[in-house]
Amino acid sequence: MSVRTKLLAVMMLVSLAIMVAGLVIVPSLDVDRGLEADLLGRSNRISMSVVLQRGIADMQRNAVLLQSAVAAGNDPSVALGGLQSARAVVRNQLAFLPVDGNPTLTALRDAIRDRDAQIDALLAVPPDAATAGQLTKITQQLQSQASHQLAAQLERDNTLGIRATTDEFARLRGRLAIALAAVCGALLLSVVLTIFAYRRLLRPLGAVTGSLNAVLTGREPRAGIVETQDEFGDIVRAMRRIQAQAEHIRRIAYLDPGSKLPNRNSLDAELREVRRLRPIDGTHGLLLIGIDTYGAIRSGFGSRLAEAVLGALGERFNELDVLPTQAFRIDADVIAVLIDRGNSEAVTRVDLKRIAAEVMQRFTRPLEVEGQRFLLAASAGGAIYPDDARDPDEYVNVCLEALRLARVEGPGHLRFGERGHTHRLRRHLALTEQIRTGLRQGQFVPFFQPIVDITRRKVTGAETLTRWRQPDGRVTLPGEFIFVAEGSDLIADMTRAVLARACTTFNGWNERGQALSLSFNLSAKLLSTNVMAIVREALEQSRLDPALLCAEVTETALMGNIDDVGAVLDELRGLGMQLALDDFGTGYSSLTHLYRFDVNTLKIDPVLTRAATQSERAQEIIRSMVQLSASLNIRLIVEGVESEDDVRLMQKLGCRLMQGFHFSRAMPEEQFLEWVRAYEAGVLAA
Repeated sequence: MSVRTKLLAVMMLVSLAIMVAGLVIVPSLDVDRGLEADLLGRSNRISMSVVLQRGIADMQRNAVLLQSAVAAGNDPSVALGGLQSARAVVRNQLAFLPVDGNPTLTALRDAIRDRDAQIDALLAVPPDAATAGQLTKITQQLQSQASHQLAAQLERDNTLGIRATTDEFARLRGRLAIALAAVCGALLLSVVLTIFAYRRLLRPLGAVTGSLNAVLTGREPRAGIVETQDEFGDIVRAMRRIQAQAEHIRRIAYLDPGSKLPNRNSLDAELREVRRLRPIDGTHGLLLIGIDTYGAIRSGFGSRLAEAVLGALGERFNELDVLPTQAFRIDADVIAVLIDRGNSEAVTRVDLKRIAAEVMQRFTRPLEVEGQRFLLAASAGGAIYPDDARDPDEYVNVCLEALRLARVEGPGHLRFGERGHTHRLRRHLALTEQIRTGLRQGQFVPFFQPIVDITRRKVTGAETLTRWRQPDGRVTLPGEFIFVAEGSDLIADMTRAVLARACTTFNGWNERGQALSLSFNLSAKLLSTNVMAIVREALEQSRLDPALLCAEVTETALMGNIDDVGAVLDELRGLGMQLALDDFGTGYSSLTHLYRFDVNTLKIDPVLTRAATQSERAQEIIRSMVQLSASLNIRLIVEGVESEDDVRLMQKLGCRLMQGFHFSRAMPEEQFLEWVRAYEAGVLAA
C-alpha cells in the first residue's frame, strides 16, 4: 500500500468516526426541542386556566355586588359593568383555551358557554332581586365547576408533564450514552490511527530523513531500515543507490584505479588529519618514490600494461612492514610513503633511509605481468614534518624537489628535502612561467657560433645556440634556463621557435650565395617526443635543404632506450639530414654508436681538447679519432679551441674543422654574416 493510500485511509476513517458521532448526537438535540415544546404547551394551558378561573371568580364577585346593590336599592351599574368586564375576560380566554380533545376542558368550555347564555337572558331585563339572586347562583355554580375541573386538569397536566419529562430524559440519557460511546469510539479510533500513522508514516519518514542526511553529509546511514512496498521503500532504495554512487565517487576521488593505492587527495586529507591531531608533538616522515622506468614502459607497452605493472607494484608497497607506513600514488610515476609513529616516537632520517632501502630492494626484484618481465628503477626524495616543512603543501613540495634532485643523480639515489628546497622550487616555478611568457613574446632567439675549416680559412657552417633576449636588452645564457625547459614540456616549444628561425635565416643567406650548414643540439628530452614534427615544420617553413641541417646528439642522450632513440635518428636521416655525435671522447663514449647510428660527424669534447695541451695521451687519443673518422669517411670537429696554440696543436694532430672562443663566441644573426665575410677576407686572425 502506498503512503498516499495510507494517508487517505486515515483521513477517511477519522471523518467517518466524526460523522457517526454527529449522527448520534444530532437526534438527541431534536429530543430536547420536542420536550421543550410539550412543556411550553402545558405551561401556557395552565396559565390560561388560571386567568380563566380568575375571570369566573370576578363574575361571581360582581354578581354578589349586583345582588347587594339591588337589595339595598343602590345603583347597580357599577356591579353590572364589573360583571360584563369579567365576562369579556372569560370569553377571551375561552376562545384561546387549547382544548385539543381534552374532555375536562371541553366540558368546562361547554358549561361556561351555557351559563353565559343564561346570564345574557337574565341581563336582557333590568335587574331585580330575583334576577340578581339567579345571577349569583349561576356564577357560584360556574365557579365551583371551573375550580373543580381546572384543578383536575392541572393535576393531570402535572402528572403527564412529569411522566413525559421523565420518559424524554430517559430516552435522552440512552441516546447520550450512545453518543458518548460513539465519541469514545471515534477517539479510540483516532488514537489507533495516530499510532498507525506514527509507526507506518512518521517513524519511517524520520528514519529515512535521518539516513538521507547521513548519506548527504558523508556519514554512515542508520542500519535496519526496512524496504517497504510504498514511497518510503522507493526512497530507501533510491537512498541506497545514492549511497553506492557516493561510495563509488569517494573511491574515485581517493583511490587510484591502476595501483589500487590511495591517491593524492587521500594523502592531502591524511596529512591534514595528522597535523590536526599532532600539531606540535611527534613527527612523521614522507618518502616520494619516483619510478624512473615508468615512462619507458608506457611508451613501449602501452598505458594499460604500465598501469598493470603499477598495480603489481602497489601490492608490494602494501606489504611494507619496516615501520607503520601507508602508501599513496600521487602522480603517474610517483608513489608516496607516509611514516607515522604517532606521539610515541619521532621519525628520523635514519628511518627514511631504512624504508627507502627496503623499497629499492623490492624494486630490484623483477615483476611478472601478463607474461612480461619488468625490472624497475627508482629514485627517492624524503622529508620530516615539522622539521623540514610548516604545512602539508610545503611538506609535499619539499619532497618533490628532493625527488627531482635525486633523479638528476640517477636511479637508486635518495635525497632529503629541507625548507630551502621549497624556496628553490618556487624560483623554479617562477622561472618556468617566465620562460612560458618569453616563448609567447618571441624572446628566445638563435645565436650562431662559427665552424671553420682552418686549412682553407673558410666558414663551413655554424652551431645554433639558444639565447634569451630579455625585454631590457639583457641576454641570458642557456645555463640559467635550459634545465628548467628540459624539466618540462617547454623544451619542445623552445626548440620549435629557435630552430624555425635559424633555418629561415640560414636559407636566406644560402640563397644569397653562402654555403653554410646549420647544426642544432637535439635535447635528450625531445628524443622521446615527436621531434620529427618540429624538424619537418622548420624545414617546410624555411625551405632549407635538409642536407644542410645537422642534429647534434650527445652520447648521454643515447643511453636511454636505444631502439626508440635509433628509430628517431633513422627518421631524421631519412629526411636527408646530417647527424653529429656531440661531446665524443668523454663520458659514455662507445664505438657501438658509430656503427649503430648513421653518424656523419664527430665533435671532440672541449674537455679532451684542453687535456691535449698538457697530456700526450690525450693527443694520441685525438690523433686516433682523426684516423678513425678518416677511415669511416665522417667529419671531425674539434670544440673548445680557445687560443692560437690550440689551433696549431690541433692542426699538428690532423684536425682541420674547429670551433671555439678563439674564433668567436656565439653571435646574433645580424652580426654573424659580417663576421664570416671579415674572417674569410683575412681581416680577422685565423
